[in-house]
Amino acid sequence: MNHTLADQQIRHFQEEGFLILPGMLAKETVEQVFVEITAAMDQRPDIPDDLIQYEPSMRGKPHTETNELHVRKFYRMAKHLEFFRQLAHHPNLLVTARKLLGSKVTLLQTMLLMKPPGISGPKVWHQDNGYFSVSPAACFGFWIACDPATVANGCMHIVPGSHHHGLQPHAGSGDDFGLTEIPKAKEILPVPLEPGDALLFHCELFHFTPPNRTTQRRRALQYHYMASDVVKTPNQFPWEPEIDFG
Repeated sequence: MNHTLADQQIRHFQEEGFLILPGMLAKETVEQVFVEITAAMDQRPDIPDDLIQYEPSMRGKPHTETNELHVRKFYRMAKHLEFFRQLAHHPNLLVTARKLLGSKVTLLQTMLLMKPPGISGPKVWHQDNGYFSVSPAACFGFWIACDPATVANGCMHIVPGSHHHGLQPHAGSGDDFGLTEIPKAKEILPVPLEPGDALLFHCELFHFTPPNRTTQRRRALQYHYMASDVVKTPNQFPWEPEIDFG
C-alpha cells in the first residue's frame, strides 16, 4: 500500500501527535521479520553485544538456556542486520518521514519490541525525546505491529495531544526511565493494530505499553526518524544515528 500523507493527515499529526496507518508493511515483509528474528537468534553467541536484550528474569543466562520467548527487544537492527537496514529505505517509511520532516532525514534508532507472553513487563509512561534529547523535537516513530496487538497483550497506549506540553520531567534509569507524573485514565487511548498496521507518533507524545499476560506473542517494529539538523543535548542516554539519508 502506498502511503502518501494527505494534508488532513498532516494536520491531525500536528494537532494530536499521532496517526494510524493501516497496511504500512505487507504480509510478506512481516513474515520475513520473523525469519530474521530466528536467524539472528541462531547466530548466538556471535552477535553484537547490543543486538539482543533479554527480559530481566532471563538476563545473565547462557544463550543455550534462552530462546525467542525470553527476548525483550532487538536493538539497533539497521546498524547490524542487512534486512532491517534495507527496511529503513522502504518508501512507505522514508517518503512519509520526508513529508513530515523535510528532505534531509536521519534514521535515529530501530528496535524490535518482542513483548513475550507471560514474562514481559510494562514499558513505563514516557516521551521518547526524554531519551533522545534532541532540539527542536523534529522526530517521530513508526510503531508497526507484526502480530495482532491488543489491549490484552500489550498494544501501545497514548495520550493524544500530549506532545504540545513539551518535554516533561522524567526519572529512573534504563527501561524504567519514565514520566514522574502518570496520565489520568480518562486521557488514555489504547491503539490496537493488525499485523502490518502502523502507529506514527511524535517523539514527545506520552505513551506506554502494559505487560503481555496472554499466551499470544506481540512483536512490533519501531523505527524513529528525525530531521538531520536537530541537535542532541548530552544526557544519560548517548546514542549514534543508524543511517543518514542526506
